[in-house]
Amino acid sequence: MEITIINGSPRKNGATFKILNYLCETLKKECPNVSIVFYNLIDCKPKYCIGCQICYKTGKCIETDDQIEQIHDQIEQSDGVIFGSPTNGSNVSGLFKVFHDRVHMADEQLLYRKPCINLTTYELAGGNSTLKIMKNMIMIAGGYVSNTIAIKCLFNQNPLTEKNRKKLDNITKGFIAKIRKNNPPMWSKIYTKLAINLFFKPFILKHKEHYKGVIDSWIEKKLLRKKFDKFLVILMFACFP
Repeated sequence: MEITIINGSPRKNGATFKILNYLCETLKKECPNVSIVFYNLIDCKPKYCIGCQICYKTGKCIETDDQIEQIHDQIEQSDGVIFGSPTNGSNVSGLFKVFHDRVHMADEQLLYRKPCINLTTYELAGGNSTLKIMKNMIMIAGGYVSNTIAIKCLFNQNPLTEKNRKKLDNITKGFIAKIRKNNPPMWSKIYTKLAINLFFKPFILKHKEHYKGVIDSWIEKKLLRKKFDKFLVILMFACFP
């Protein structure tokens, strides 16, 4: 079992990190043979996406001086992913948003069939708004949310109360069960199938050269056959001129 943890907080010892680290340690206790890769995005110093769309053509970002492509590849081979971000203005952190812009998840369906946990910490309000943004990020990338966690925590306060620890323990067990079952819920299967076939495929197959990297990723995930169904392509051109 391989799991990736992403910490989108610029504070490496803040509340978000402490909770993610607790999840990491709990996973190790529940599954001694688990392989976990933990990224603090602040250490990666991700650069801004410049909108060049090279990743669509090649499957790789043109920027190679940070660790985002390494994180991309790690997520791809993982069985499940845990995302964490503090709430800033009822949204994810700027650091997390830059990461999301750069890691080209949606078109490639990078999270296809993967269970994910979304975590946010907040001081006053806005935690649920942040979780909605993170949930949408996961769903359009082909994954599904195993559990969400919004923990209210004052600045420099320890978020790991006894109540929160029990909640996190239960969430961890549920996450492991989802990975082992390897069967996304029906609503996720339907959502992903509709998104791919009604939204992504008609546009991307119409611009095959520009989206070669995306198409190669789909073939690897068996979302497309190596030889495209000619009837399907003709039908898509007819329906989406």
